[in-house]
This record gives sequence, structure tokens and C-alpha cells, in this order.
Amino acid sequence: MKVPVFLPSRLLSTIPFAISVLIAAPVLYLTPVMAQDTPTFYQDALPVFMNNCAACHQENPPDVGGISAPMSLMNYEEARIWAPLIKHALMTGYMPPWGAHERHRGEFKGERYIDKKDKDLLIAWVDGGALEGDPDAANADLKTASVGTAMPESGWWIGEPDLIVGFEKPVYVGPDVEDWQPTVHMPVPEGTHENPRWISKAELDPGGPWVHHIVSSHMGVGVPGRGPFEYPDGWGVLLPDDPFITVNMHYHKNTGEGTEVIDNTRAGFKFYEEGDVIDYVVETNLLPHRKWTIPAGHPNYEVNNTFDIEEDIYLLSMGPHMHYRGKAMRYEVEYPDGEREVLLWVPDYDFNWQFLYEYETPKFLPAGSTLHMSWWFDNSEGNPWNPDPTKDVVYGPATTDEMANARIYFAPTIPRGLVVGRDLPQDVLEQARLEEQMRRDRSTILVQSEDDFSWLTEESE
Repeated sequence: MKVPVFLPSRLLSTIPFAISVLIAAPVLYLTPVMAQDTPTFYQDALPVFMNNCAACHQENPPDVGGISAPMSLMNYEEARIWAPLIKHALMTGYMPPWGAHERHRGEFKGERYIDKKDKDLLIAWVDGGALEGDPDAANADLKTASVGTAMPESGWWIGEPDLIVGFEKPVYVGPDVEDWQPTVHMPVPEGTHENPRWISKAELDPGGPWVHHIVSSHMGVGVPGRGPFEYPDGWGVLLPDDPFITVNMHYHKNTGEGTEVIDNTRAGFKFYEEGDVIDYVVETNLLPHRKWTIPAGHPNYEVNNTFDIEEDIYLLSMGPHMHYRGKAMRYEVEYPDGEREVLLWVPDYDFNWQFLYEYETPKFLPAGSTLHMSWWFDNSEGNPWNPDPTKDVVYGPATTDEMANARIYFAPTIPRGLVVGRDLPQDVLEQARLEEQMRRDRSTILVQSEDDFSWLTEESE
């Protein structure tokens, strides 16, 4: 099932001129003059919306992480009102949301490209007055077709989880908190996970758009709008037996009276069945680069880093990460014979859309290769997202700081042949336990009290 990626509703107020355009939109189309070849909604625009947008923009839109599409493009009246903003989003490349350059078409799962002819048609529909046309002109199958993204009855995209965990009690994020990164235990319900198990799917369910991201050793990284982790057959992550799962939360929101929120983030897991075979144990590396300072006002500051690959691996996915000044990012591999290949080029990085780019087929990278990673930042006044263009910026955890991370998910190429339900190799079990323990050792675990909120000012990695 294809899981949608949504436009965070908190972003709508930040899109220039959006509100004024939408208010004026009905006036723009009061007296359209229809030429014979002018596109209409039902005959021309609706099929394009169905193929490119309706996974998110539908009646009763599906919800992921507390956010959902703000309107249906299956409904003429709604599409007409939003028409000017639709054109703006298409012309600027903001929609459909996808960061990987066109050169990567066909490489990654869940890609979101729109063909030029479809884009031009929608713009022409808007320019022609966003005309309705004849509802009977729409193909009957098209009007009744399912877009295939309704939330399953379980309330989870992965289906009914084998294990669900959440906070012992909801986390209070007070009105004075703008940016906060606590580390929290999620207790494992007693009797539900008494032996190590192999994860085939993991879904993070952020409590709302104030959750900037979630990081866990066993669940990966979650942000509002991102779908679950679904590993290829034979790939998995081991969840050791433990009374707790540790998660690093990152909250970011406005401050002031009435902005406090109660977060009840959850996570769900699907496990492999006994007798299944795990050949590839998924590993991850954040690949952070910290030794740099972005000068105040610099419009295109570049930083670079390298990482040596010491054994043959299959590269499963890549997740670039920067903050508000992030502009572009590139992963490149240099093979042992000196040949270089661009693995991922994100020319217009958008902090509000943090994608994980997973290969349709994991990519082989031989031992002796070198990853070259490059990030570009815009710390100038010309960047509308820049918190302070007069400030030199370094690597830091706050959203108003910056980061240059190049997370990868991968596995060694030698199949392990681990049969689920049989005894686990000691090295696999110890590594899974070590990763969880290291996350705990690096952080101060949040302990909430009914009448003590001093933890709101505690710092956590």
C-alpha cells in the first residue's frame, strides 16, 4: 500500500500571499470566458489530480502524524478556491513534494514527480479561469475510483501491529517551550515482548505537528507526514527483549499563552513470523559533519565530508538532514577504481519535507569506496526561513541551529541466513542491545512529576 505524504497544515500560514489569494480567488473567476480548447475541471484537471495529488488531497483525507491535506482536489468547488495557490505550488516546485532531482526518476520508492504535460495542463486550467465544465464529461470509472490511501481499520498504515508502545503518561510541552529535545522511555506492556524479535515494519505515530522528529535505535527516524519503515523481504532490525524502548523526541512550536500541548506519540511494530529468513541485518549511520561555521549573510556556503566504506554493503536508503538554512545536498560515491557516481542530488532542500530516499533495489557499494557528502546553506536575508541572517551559525541541536547529517541505512552483503525462531547469534543480539544502551547512556531520561516541571529546562542530546 502506498502511504501518502502530506502538506503540514502549520506551513499554510507561512506561504506568501496564500491567505489573500484564497480570499480573492472566487472573485477572479466570476465571469470566465470559455474558449473551445480551454481546460475544464471534469474533463481535463480531475484526471491529473487523480494521478498526482489525490493520494493526499481527497475527501476525509488520511491522517499521518497529526497532519493531513487541507483540501480535496476531487471536489470542484474546493479546487477552484485553491486554484491560484495550486498554480504557485506547481510553478515553484513545492508540489508534488519530492526533493530528489529528476535525474533520479525510477530509482527510489514512493517518488513524486509530475510530468511536464500534466503540470502545464493544470496551470492552463487555472489561467483559463478554473472552469468546471460538464460533470458528465468525467470518465465514470474515474469519478468512482478509490485512491487507495484510506487508513486501515486498525488505525495503523502497517496494519494491526504485533506490538504497540507509548509514553507511560503524555508529555507536557509548556507555553514557554519553543525547542526542546527530551529523551523518553516507552514502556513495553508486560507480557507482550518477552523474547527478541525481528522487525519487518515499524510505524512512528507523532502526536501532532509540534513533533519535529523522533529518533529510536529500533524504529528509525520519524517526522510528521512520513510513512512507516517497511523493510524489503529478508531485511530486518532486531528488537531485543527489554522493558523499555528509548526515544529521542524533538519538539518545536510557537510560544505564548495557549500554545502548550500534550503529546502522546506512539509506535507500532510488525514482526517476522517463525521460519522466515533474515539475510540482511539493517544498520544505520548518521554520518554527521560538525566542524564548520556558516558566516552571517552567506547565501551559498558549502561544507563537505567523506566516509570510507570498509566492507561490501548494500545501500538501502539515504536521509539528508539540515535545518532552516539548508539549501541543497548531495551524496556521491567514489569507487575503488576512481569512478564517481551521484547517489542522490537534492537541489532544493526543504526543511519542511524531510524524505527518506529508499532504493527500489538496494545498491551495491564495494569495500574501498568513499562516500563524498556535500551540503549547501543559505544564511542570507534572501532566505525567508532564516531565523537570523546576522548570526554566524554552527552545528547544534536546536531547530534555529544548523546540522549537516547524511544518514544511511545499509547492510553487509554476505547473507546471514538467520531463521526466525531459532537461536540468535550472540554478535547480533549484543549489537542490538548495545545500540539501545548507548542511546540511554548519551542522554538524561525524562522523569515527569505531577507538580514539578523543572525538566522543561533540562538539556538532552
